[in-house]
Amino acid sequence: MSVSSPAADGVPLPGDDGRRQLSRRAVPYWRVRLATVLVPVAAAVTVALFVAGVATGVAVAGAVVAWVLAAAVVVVVPPVRRRIWWYAIGEEEVDLHEGLVVITRTVVPMVRVQHVDLHRGPLSTRMGLAEIELHTAAGSVTIPALDHDEAERLRARVSVLARVPDDL
Repeated sequence: MSVSSPAADGVPLPGDDGRRQLSRRAVPYWRVRLATVLVPVAAAVTVALFVAGVATGVAVAGAVVAWVLAAAVVVVVPPVRRRIWWYAIGEEEVDLHEGLVVITRTVVPMVRVQHVDLHRGPLSTRMGLAEIELHTAAGSVTIPALDHDEAERLRARVSVLARVPDDL
């Protein structure tokens, strides 16, 4: 997916060509991760409303709102997040873009990259996903929810471009 959107001053930024979206599997992955947090929260709100002695009608309404909000977040947020998150790996820099209301665009020069990590947890491994983390002296940035093979390829490519020794 290549979309051109020049910077505010009309000059294109490094990643305006070669943009790539995260894996399609990011959506179910993020849905499962959100559900593991929001289902217990909705259940706790439901139990708290009934245990606290709130009037039955209010408790039912509150429980319904908690469950509907949890379901809405699980259904709506992941596809939107995937749509607005992109990355581009160039010869000279890594360009990351995320955000809907508050948009963050980060350009990391390859010469600043000190090392590259690849992370996989039990859920991401099961879903064939991984993330890479680029470390600089100023901090780190992460590209989440990549297909595992793509993450391995990007880790190796960035390591070569940044001249980071491969200890694996």
